Amino acid sequence: MASSAAGCVVIVGSGVIGRSWAMLFASGGFQVKLYDIEQQQIRNALENIRKEMKLLEQAGALKGSLSAEEQLSLISGCPNIQEAVEGAMHIQRRQRLRFLLRDDE
Repeated sequence: MASSAAGCVVIVGSGVIGRSWAMLFASGGFQVKLYDIEQQQIRNALENIRKEMKLLEQAGALKGSLSAEEQLSLISGCPNIQEAVEGAMHIQRRQRLRFLLRDDE
C-alpha cells in the first residue's frame, strides 16, 4: 500500500474518466481526492464508485489487493481546488480534445 505521507493523488473532474482514475489509484493504495466544480457531481461520483467497486468485488474483478471498503476509504471528494491540490504528489486531469476547424473544410 502506498504511504499517505507521500501525499495524495488529486483527480480533477469526477465524470466517467475521473471516476475511473480514482478507482485505479485507490486500487494501488493511494489516497485520492476527487475534485469537481459541481458538488453534486462529486457526491454522485462517490456513490457510483461505491456501487462499481462492490460489483467488481462480487465478480472477483476488483483490482489490487485491498478490499472494496479499504479502497473506498482512500477516496474522498473535495469541492475546493486549492485544498484539493495542497500537498498533492500527483494531479490527474483529463485533457480536452480541441479540434481546429479550417475555413476551407
